[in-house]
Amino acid sequence: MDITTVDRPTKIQKVFDYMRSGTPLNACEARKRFKVANMRATMSNLREAFDRMDLKYTVVRETVKGRAHYRVVRSRSR
Repeated sequence: MDITTVDRPTKIQKVFDYMRSGTPLNACEARKRFKVANMRATMSNLREAFDRMDLKYTVVRETVKGRAHYRVVRSRSR
């Protein structure tokens, strides 16, 4: 995915690169690792980027022990 600005990856790009390996991410972790203040908005922006670039990825939200965890999975078809 190419969501970079002037040779520096954006927060969305960093989050996507981290999550692409299948590693789930919650809001606390995202704040510590990537300085993401609003996880829901970031996931929404990521979904929009997938649609805009016609990428076959989906953001999945799961609740584990009362906390929302997000992960990115490859979609089979669109």
